[in-house]
Order: sequence, then C-alpha cells, then structure tokens
Amino acid sequence: MSEGLWPGGARCCVCLTFDLDAEWVFMGNDPGVAEMPRKFSQGEYVWRAGVIPRMLDLLDAHEVKSTFFVVGMNAVNHPDVIQDIAYRGHDLATHGWKHEKIEDVGREEETYRLLQTRDAIDDASGYRPVGNRTAGGELSPHTHNILAENGWIYDSSMRGSDLPYTLENGLVIVPSYYEMDDFHLFADYPGVAPYHARMLSPETGYQIWTTAFDGYYRYGLCYTTMFHPQIIGKPGNMILLERLLDYIEKYPEVWFATAREVAEHWNSRS
Repeated sequence: MSEGLWPGGARCCVCLTFDLDAEWVFMGNDPGVAEMPRKFSQGEYVWRAGVIPRMLDLLDAHEVKSTFFVVGMNAVNHPDVIQDIAYRGHDLATHGWKHEKIEDVGREEETYRLLQTRDAIDDASGYRPVGNRTAGGELSPHTHNILAENGWIYDSSMRGSDLPYTLENGLVIVPSYYEMDDFHLFADYPGVAPYHARMLSPETGYQIWTTAFDGYYRYGLCYTTMFHPQIIGKPGNMILLERLLDYIEKYPEVWFATAREVAEHWNSRS
C-alpha cells in the first residue's frame, strides 16, 4: 500500500472524469459524419436528451466533484451547458478543438488549436482550464511542452502508472485507464468497425469497475475513470454509475477529487 500519499490520511484517490465529445467523437476526423443523420444523432443525443444535467444531478446527490474534458466546438455551440458544469463546481479541461488527431499538424498549429479550445471554454464558463486530455489519436512530440509552456498544470492522456507522476517540464500526469473507459464496453456505432456490436451487460461493467476499485483501494492508488456522456449518460448506465458510486462510498478513507485537485496535490508534495 502507498502510505501518506493522499490528503487527510485517505487510503486512495477516486477521480471521476468524463470526455465531453458528443457528435465530435467521430466527426472530428471525418467531417462527412455531419451528412450522416443517424450516425450524427448518436452524438447529438447528449444535447437533445439532457444528458449533462442528468449526470450533474447524480454527482450533486453524491456530493462528488469531477472533471469534464471538453471539445472546443462543444463549448462554442453549447455554452450554457459548459457554464452549468462550472457553476456546479466541476473542473473543466481541454479535449481537442474538434476531437481531431494532432500528432502531425505541426507545433504552431497544435498550439493554436489548444489555446483556441482553452479560450472557448473560458468564454463559455468563466473557468480557465489548466488540464488536458488529447483526443482522437496519439500525442505529438510537442504536446507536453506546449501544455507546460502555456500554463497547463496537468495532462490525463497517458497510461504510465497507477499514480500521478511529474514530467521533467513540471507537468503532472494524471493517468487514465482503458479498463475504466465505458466506450470499450458499451459503444455501439454501426459501420464503425472498432465500435460495432460491442454492447456488453451492465453487470460486466460493474464487475470490471468495482474489481478495479478494489485493487486501487488495496494498494492506495489513484482510480481514474474515462467515461463519455453519450455512453454513461444513457438511463440504464446512469443506474450503473450510481451503483458504482454507492459501492465506492461504502469504503472509508476515500478522497474524491477532480483531476485538477489531484495535480495540485501532487505538486504540493514536492
């Protein structure tokens, strides 16, 4: 067990994060999706079904704060939703301008898009992001330096540890994990080979996520989710999320924290 890592003598950290990509999850790299009404609607569902207020109400009921990684265009097109997330006390972070691949766009263009995304979120909510999760592909050789040089304090794109870690440039990595990604369990996008007919039983998700928590709790680590509103926000999956929160809350000495709080705490330890 990792001793003395978390505030107040907590045994482990739980960091709930959500990737707010909606229709941009595939449209960012395939603009033609805008002309595919059925496929487009599977992302648009987030807005028409009122998924974000549904999620925020559940988090409020459990008095849990989380991090939403926001695609820039979603901040432009839905500022009221982004504002509500910030108003309820959650952390907002960047998640690509259009959920596009950035590894080959060049340093100058990557920087421009990152700053554009930050400003869109700030304009919508009054909250200035200091965190990032790369969307739509791999990081570029410049990504982490661009973040550090422009005032970001953490990135949550990496998988390199069960605990946060600090890069040489001072950027804190808050790792995210594929076993905690609802997309791999429940996304069903006909015509998209990696995500076609993948829908598993909610009991499978519950078993994976609670067993993972048991391990992170035993060893005193940082349990970070990587959920998506268009997936976890479905009515049945909201019950699954509530069951997960109920399960975790039975354990003593758990520190629920936003990714920003995790990064700030990790910085304070050095």
